[in-house]
Amino acid sequence: MQYSNSYSFAPGLTPAVRFLLIGTTAAYLLQVIADRLTGGAFTAMFSLSLNGLLHLELWQPVTYLFLHGGLWHLILNMLGLFFFGPETERAIGTRRFMVLYFACGILAGVGWILISGTPVSHCLGASGAIFGVLGAFAGLFPQRPVTLLVFFVIPVSLRARTLAIALGLFSLLAIVSQPGQIAYAAHLVGGLAGYLYGLYGVNEGFGRGSFNPRQWWNDLCWRWQRRKFKVLRGGGRDWETKTEAPPSSQEVDEVLAKISKWGLGRLTPHDRDILDRASRRK
Repeated sequence: MQYSNSYSFAPGLTPAVRFLLIGTTAAYLLQVIADRLTGGAFTAMFSLSLNGLLHLELWQPVTYLFLHGGLWHLILNMLGLFFFGPETERAIGTRRFMVLYFACGILAGVGWILISGTPVSHCLGASGAIFGVLGAFAGLFPQRPVTLLVFFVIPVSLRARTLAIALGLFSLLAIVSQPGQIAYAAHLVGGLAGYLYGLYGVNEGFGRGSFNPRQWWNDLCWRWQRRKFKVLRGGGRDWETKTEAPPSSQEVDEVLAKISKWGLGRLTPHDRDILDRASRRK
């Protein structure tokens, strides 16, 4: 399966994606050479395992992301990073992209240990982090058309969110039907973490050192309360936004002060709704 995108992205690799592509490829070459010299001890030391963590080998949740089980394992992961990484990094910034990548990778590894790992089994590869990037991409651009080249020949086009959901369901089924095989649990946990970040976390301060859990929860509740259920013609169903009264002057002033201090990038959906309703006020 190969990835391509139906939209024209801005040319060139972004800094974090370039660093990760080069660093992961270099780490794989080092892994191949070192394993031949050590009889596989290099991979055993730097891949992720419950036994390793119990022996305080605390580097493993990070280093396992740079090791791979073979050349095709590496190529497929780097293709995913190449196609989905740059657009995601441009949307959220280099620093937050790096936080996203490693946070999803670490969570994916922990999820694998909790769901399907055994004390002596090992997990390696960037797949959990890559699924996190794909999930964030789907959360940020849910309607973006993506074309898959199945077996590098058959083109299949679908929306980014549909792709993420399909891969998530496949991973979930694989966890049940193929325990102990490919680390599908890492794929599922990493992808879910990335999707939630792309959907809810970008405007809430994740990765910027300014995350306010209470504000995040209030905004999440606010989004839900603003939705109501309606029946469309033909029996279909959809969600629509409630009509609300114009905001108070104090609410508008607080949002404007926030813009003056932090800029538009720090506005939450609730803030933007206040400005939108204020602009429609007569």
